[in-house]
Amino acid sequence: MKLSWDQLPRHVKDPLAAVYVVHGDEILLQQEATDLLRRAARAQGYTEREVHHAERGMDWSALLASVNTLSLFGDRKIVEVRFSGKPDSSAASMLEKYAGNPSPDTLLLLILPKLDGTAQKAKWFAACDSAGASLQLPVIDAHTLPNWLSGRLQQAGLRTEDTEAFALLRERVEGNLLAAQQEIEKLRLLADNGLLTTDIIRSAVGDCARYNVYELADCALNGDAERAARMLAGLRAEGETESGVLWALGKDARTLAALREGLDAGQPLNALLQQNGIWQKRQSLFQKAVQRTSPRLARLLVSEILATDQAIKGQSQERGWDVLLRLTMAIAGRPLLPGIKV
Repeated sequence: MKLSWDQLPRHVKDPLAAVYVVHGDEILLQQEATDLLRRAARAQGYTEREVHHAERGMDWSALLASVNTLSLFGDRKIVEVRFSGKPDSSAASMLEKYAGNPSPDTLLLLILPKLDGTAQKAKWFAACDSAGASLQLPVIDAHTLPNWLSGRLQQAGLRTEDTEAFALLRERVEGNLLAAQQEIEKLRLLADNGLLTTDIIRSAVGDCARYNVYELADCALNGDAERAARMLAGLRAEGETESGVLWALGKDARTLAALREGLDAGQPLNALLQQNGIWQKRQSLFQKAVQRTSPRLARLLVSEILATDQAIKGQSQERGWDVLLRLTMAIAGRPLLPGIKV
């Protein structure tokens, strides 16, 4: 049985199934879904919990025996298995076998990254879905973030002063739902009668490190290469993480490359700005940036994102901050690599 995110709260009020497959990349939603399932399970008499992390060389036969073994005290239990990727052949075989005859006293909770269509057609997935339920977590991207954020604000008893205040909040938390939820909880303490003004959002949400990262991205898009380089150096000195800077710069670089590709395909810029979820106050920045971005520079942006990610992960000989500088300069229209014309 396939469940949607909206169906889950109602579903857990009924007797729970034997197997649940929760998959998706949004950490906040993953936490919320599994917490909801655990609370419901405890209310239905699942008093014990085991947690396993799927690793290379794991003894799946031993896990299968554990899942099928009644608790020492005769209690029902939750067996939670966390995967960092798709199940390997051994895990898939075990899961398919178990789902064919699940234990009535065990709730098997499988937590995985987002599974593509091919993975969802695998025998193990079909068997688990048939024996219980699967939940694919929604993707909260630039297009779906406004509705998600509006719903979370409403749940918290908050409302924004105007469209610009909401747009500012959205820009500050885009791509990081964990931070978004934390900021909403903080704003509940600051808002007078639940009203969020632009000044409150700018001062409260802007105090976090990502505010400065956003300034860096805006500065690069504006073409102020020298100031952007100084800001990047300042972020490094203040202890900002390389991955945090890449997150902010990378999304703007990908958007800029997408705009260039769309223009080259004959699409109008205004429509492209809307399609890519660029809010009004930043549209002029992207309009300015895309005009100085050649198709070749757009391809460089994409390759520099990958090069930065590899450097941060230690998968290349380069240093992460060095490649971040190249990416920043490329966004600003001042690529450091020779032979690249803007």
